[in-house]
This record gives sequence, C-alpha cells and structure tokens, in this order.
Amino acid sequence: MIYSWWPIKNSLAFDFDYKYIIDEIINQINLTCKEEAIDVPNIFTEFGSFTVGESGGAIYEVLYQKQQNDREKWNMINSSFITTLPDTWAINKRFIMLPINRWNDSYERVLLGGLTCDSDDYYNSEQHMNAIYLPVYKKEKPLYIGFFNVGAYQETIGGYGGLQHCLIPAPKHVLIDKDADGTISTQLFREQQKSEELLEILGYEQHPKENINQNLNRNPEFQLVDK
Repeated sequence: MIYSWWPIKNSLAFDFDYKYIIDEIINQINLTCKEEAIDVPNIFTEFGSFTVGESGGAIYEVLYQKQQNDREKWNMINSSFITTLPDTWAINKRFIMLPINRWNDSYERVLLGGLTCDSDDYYNSEQHMNAIYLPVYKKEKPLYIGFFNVGAYQETIGGYGGLQHCLIPAPKHVLIDKDADGTISTQLFREQQKSEELLEILGYEQHPKENINQNLNRNPEFQLVDK
C-alpha cells in the first residue's frame, strides 16, 4: 500500500515528474521481489490530495481594504480562512491563488484577512515564494479572488453546514461540470447559509413578524400605539 504523499499543484510554477517517480517505485519493487525470490505484489495507492484536490475551489469578494500601518494594506474577504480554508492557517498550506477579474489593472502588494475576530484568520503571505500582488483595490470596482486545488480536506475539516467559527455562514456551493465536447455547465448545489438557519440550530424558535406584534399587543407593558 502506497499512502498519500503524492504532491499536488500549489502554484503556477509547480513542476513534478510523476512518470519518473512511478517508474522508480515500480522498478524498486521489482528489484526487491527478485532479490527475495517472491512474487510481485498487487499495488494499491491512496493519494488523497492528488486524487480530489483539483475538484474544488473557493471564490471570495474583497469587501474593503484597511491600512494597518505605513506599509501594510489588508484586503478583507467576505468570509473566513479559518472556516473555509482551515489548512491555510493550521499548517500554512499553500494553494494556487489568483484574481478572478480586473487582470489588466494596476497591481499592489497586499495581505489577506478574514472576517472573524480571530487574529489567526489571515492568509500568510510567507506561504508564497513571493509577496501577494492583486489589482489595486477600488471601492467602486469589485474584486474577486480565487483559491484553487482546495478539494482535499478543507470542507471535511471546516465542516459543512452547522455552526462555524464566529457564526460565519457557510458559502454558496456551485457544481461546475465540463462534458466531452468542452461545454461547461453549472448547477447550484446549495445557497449560502442564512442567519435564520443559524438561529434555528442554536435553538431559537422562529416567529412570524405579525405573531410577534400580536403578542406584544396582548402584553400591557408593550402596547403598540398607532400614530
């Protein structure tokens, strides 16, 4: 059994000779079996990240930018790295990261932060060979960024549905498919989690607005007066 040490593309400059290493593994197994005069075994592999990593991506919108000091500019995303890409802060995992739009604009050096109150909710630029450069933030021009090859373990660790760190809602899930002819189709798997869902999980009973008003009117301490 060969376990999951198989590397997966984590940058555009990534280069790995998979064919060479496969040939080497098979050759070493053959040589060892001949030396020991035993039959060549059946080989089973478990390459988790390599098998499913490319199946997932995460897209965020930059909500705003804040100037931390005279040098640091922080682009704050509309989600949390802790909840959606837990490996980025837990083990400094590096993923392919690119802007989705505005490729032809001017670029600036930035840091990326998440929405939670946690000081660890940021994407560590030291994970990259170079600093993070993104199109210059402009309030009137939305900026979207994507992290790719995140299909392995991120949702398993972060959790699907339920309650997340700082009650950050689970993002919208979209399935993207490409057929043999190259036609790309999309399908909505699940909408973004709503605050009502979080309250229900926490045990808060939902009441229609009109029922709340009726209950207030019945209580003499909370009489609603029409003006």
